[in-house]
Amino acid sequence: MASYRKTANGWRADIFKDGIRRSKTFRAKRDAIAWANEIEFEIQNGHHSPLSAPPNSTFSRVLIRYRDEVSPLKRGTRWERIRIDAMLRDPLLADLPLDDIGPRHFARWRDARLRSVSGSTVSREMNILAHACKLATREWQWLDKNPIKGVSRPQENRPRDRVIQPDEIDAYVRASGFSFDRPPSMVKNRVGAMFLFACETAMRGGEICKIRTRDLDLERRILFVPETKTGEPRWVPLSRAAIKILEHLMTFTDGKPTVFDVKSSQRDAISRKIMTQARLEGITFHDTRRTALTRLAETFGPMELAKISGHQDLRILQSVYYAPDPSDLAKKLD
Repeated sequence: MASYRKTANGWRADIFKDGIRRSKTFRAKRDAIAWANEIEFEIQNGHHSPLSAPPNSTFSRVLIRYRDEVSPLKRGTRWERIRIDAMLRDPLLADLPLDDIGPRHFARWRDARLRSVSGSTVSREMNILAHACKLATREWQWLDKNPIKGVSRPQENRPRDRVIQPDEIDAYVRASGFSFDRPPSMVKNRVGAMFLFACETAMRGGEICKIRTRDLDLERRILFVPETKTGEPRWVPLSRAAIKILEHLMTFTDGKPTVFDVKSSQRDAISRKIMTQARLEGITFHDTRRTALTRLAETFGPMELAKISGHQDLRILQSVYYAPDPSDLAKKLD
């Protein structure tokens, strides 16, 4: 049996039936009664889960359940959990009551967030929120309607077009302490080797961290990448310089789970320190991908390049990752 009580905003209906709780506020009592009758009928027919959000729940409940149940199933688990933990500390999101949440709340959060981070960052975070709200509405039935649906996304940043120059690569490798003349005993040395390897292969940093000896066929000069961002495995051709790096690393990391013996979290933090030590500005580790693809484009056509990089959309490959020097293009006219 539902109960009803007067609130400042209207009438609140509270339902507790078969271990399932539901509550919602309406302007008129007749609307509250009609809604309660409908929900009780649905509960009786098994259309609601006993894992419902407790009464007076806030959006933090949605974020916590999404973080604990959904994020671990994704490849980007670590990044997503960090972002959700930050959202849980933000009262503009975490403190929103589920029975009074709508587009205006997410629009206010978006505008506040844009004052401290880029549009691209906000858009990526909205992807998490949109998926969480979708599940909370369609599957968990914690929300009657998707509160973020229709909220406009901020304009994203222009794609980076930074190509790392040879002297900058040399400076990075020197700062990392990597050398073919001595074993790469420190993680910092192996991050330097990863940077050099990424400039040769156009592989993502996370992919390089996961390379295992069984993925390599050095005789055929190819590397198998079983887990990729797109979910499609691929083969990567290896230059002689790339093979030299691998062979040097494997003499030291033999018996380790991965060839480079570096975790993604280590690579991120240590690479930033190397950049600072080498006094390199405006460069990220991911710029190695664009650098390699721009160089490889001198040898391979678009379809071959897409096979190497794993891009399924040639437009992204062209607009984001291929950044040739205009003067080099002009020379081809002669």
